[in-house]
Amino acid sequence: MIISDRHLGIKATMEKVYPNVPYGYCVFQMAQNIKNDYKRKDVSLLFKQAWKAYRKADFKEVMLEMMKDNRVAFEDLMNVGPERWSRAYSPVRRYRLMTSSIVESMNSCLVHARQMPITTMVEFIIEMLQKWFYKRRTKAEKTRTQLTPWATELIKERNKDSEKYTVRPIDSVNFNVKDGNKDSLVNLSEKTCSCTKFQVDKLPCRHALATIRYAKKPFPDFCGDCYKTTSWLEAYSENIFPVGHPSEWNIPQVCNKRLFIRLLFVHKLEGQK
Repeated sequence: MIISDRHLGIKATMEKVYPNVPYGYCVFQMAQNIKNDYKRKDVSLLFKQAWKAYRKADFKEVMLEMMKDNRVAFEDLMNVGPERWSRAYSPVRRYRLMTSSIVESMNSCLVHARQMPITTMVEFIIEMLQKWFYKRRTKAEKTRTQLTPWATELIKERNKDSEKYTVRPIDSVNFNVKDGNKDSLVNLSEKTCSCTKFQVDKLPCRHALATIRYAKKPFPDFCGDCYKTTSWLEAYSENIFPVGHPSEWNIPQVCNKRLFIRLLFVHKLEGQK
């Protein structure tokens, strides 16, 4: 899934270039628009509860309340399409990625670089990523836990919260978990929970953690590979080298010589500037 704001140009491009790829909206930007359009805290709060809901039943319950409070806001959000912004109705697994924050973070790093000549800007990006890759690769190499630090802390927090839950086995893989609110059914073999967090995020929910602890099994075995240190290290395993001066580039024979001359000219021209 590609996530962005609701810019019409992006939507048109998506439909033309990637017609078969699911297209979702950034809930942070939608929340900002809702805040500005309706200027009501209750609508903003209900929207947050709606997009965060994992179960369709919970989503419907929140949206029904919104319909009673502000029918216009309800109709606007439903016309946008819950599959675009809600976790419960997403056609694909969004894990925990509901915003385009990673793009905005990159943009903020390039605020000043975008004012530079194109070749200078590219060199800036290369040096920045080179530093990032080295820093993250070094940190991953020193990590001794099976899960990344972020995932490890989240599991610890959830595990502590789940200590008060009651686990009742049904058979060797199915367990009924009572949390004082809604009972949940956990299947350790299929790595699912009726709250749907387990299978959607590929990370054990509190019900699953209570069950895993009851079954005396290791938590990392039930986490998706994307949360493991080995995957983290692999993501930054490649080195990023500087491009170097154009005169030292190894240009394939099939490359257009006229284009190469233009690149040299642009590089020299920007150097003079």
